[in-house]
Amino acid sequence: MDRNSKTFQRIAWIIFGIELILIIGVGLVSHFYPKDPTAIPDNFLKFIMSFYFVIFAIIMEVLTYFAIKHMTKENQSWNIVLLIMGFIHNPLFLIPSIGELILHLKNKDNYGHI
Repeated sequence: MDRNSKTFQRIAWIIFGIELILIIGVGLVSHFYPKDPTAIPDNFLKFIMSFYFVIFAIIMEVLTYFAIKHMTKENQSWNIVLLIMGFIHNPLFLIPSIGELILHLKNKDNYGHI
């Protein structure tokens, strides 16, 4: 494993941590601030939509966690997942994913090939 590869993984972990803190922080603030009209769903449709949003956010975070954890392996499929997550979920994940792909193509003798 190359030192630059660890750098891209650290960048991805930092982005992931900041994103997770923001998601949890926004949830806590909206829950504990009772004057916000959007904090508590007042009808069933808002409740269902907020429930699906939370489930979607959890699924995205779990996929991103595993993609970052396995992004430096020889098999670049998790790096491709992180690239897709960058397009779908958070564009900041494009930076470490593209950097890792470039590093992988540059060092394909040591790293394997796509």
